[in-house]
Amino acid sequence: MKKLTKSILIIGLGSTLFSSCVLGRPAKEEAPVRSITVSGTGSVSIKPDMVSMKFIVKNTGWNCPQTAERNAINTTNTINAIKEAGISDSDISTYDYSITQDNSHTYAGEYTVRNTIAVTIRNLDLTGKVIDAAVKNNTGANGITSFEYLVSDKASALREARTLAIKNAQDAAALLAGASGCKVNSVLEIREDYTSAGRSNDMMFKAVSMADGGTQTPIVEGNITITSNVTVKYELTN
Repeated sequence: MKKLTKSILIIGLGSTLFSSCVLGRPAKEEAPVRSITVSGTGSVSIKPDMVSMKFIVKNTGWNCPQTAERNAINTTNTINAIKEAGISDSDISTYDYSITQDNSHTYAGEYTVRNTIAVTIRNLDLTGKVIDAAVKNNTGANGITSFEYLVSDKASALREARTLAIKNAQDAAALLAGASGCKVNSVLEIREDYTSAGRSNDMMFKAVSMADGGTQTPIVEGNITITSNVTVKYELTN
């Protein structure tokens, strides 16, 4: 009876050791994924149908309330002139307003009141007329701080630019993979950014400098280029 008990214990111990060996065996490592990362660019050039401008009305004086009052009058005159040029109330807004004092000297300096008026022009033919209405004949505006062409339907142009960018990336990946004896498989990762560029401030300052006498300020719109830049990571196969 004792011999039988010993045999059972030995068999049980052996089973335990065998199980430990099986559980402790390292898992089979997966082969690393081979990949290639490429960049692609797509650009679309379109005609703008809107203009965004910001007019600044600035006044300086030693008396803060009087300077603010003068700025309010000039701002009101500027807004009224812009409306008379054909711009609706909904396309005119206050972009920024500030009152500051010059503290660059040992004494308290003059106050400067700035009021920036944002204007959206939906009819490009009115652009020169609006500029003249705001800055000519001492209406009240001191200058233009920004000028930008816009498109109302940017989504369609951006969609086309993105499609071209992805196609450009696919062609690059296929060329590089084929030259190295591989094939492009699935997409692992995509990163994208886009830009919209058109002629802007430099041209605008020239237009303002030409706005004297009875000639309307000439504005000639250029195209807007919408560009999509993508970085795509592809899996490679044999």
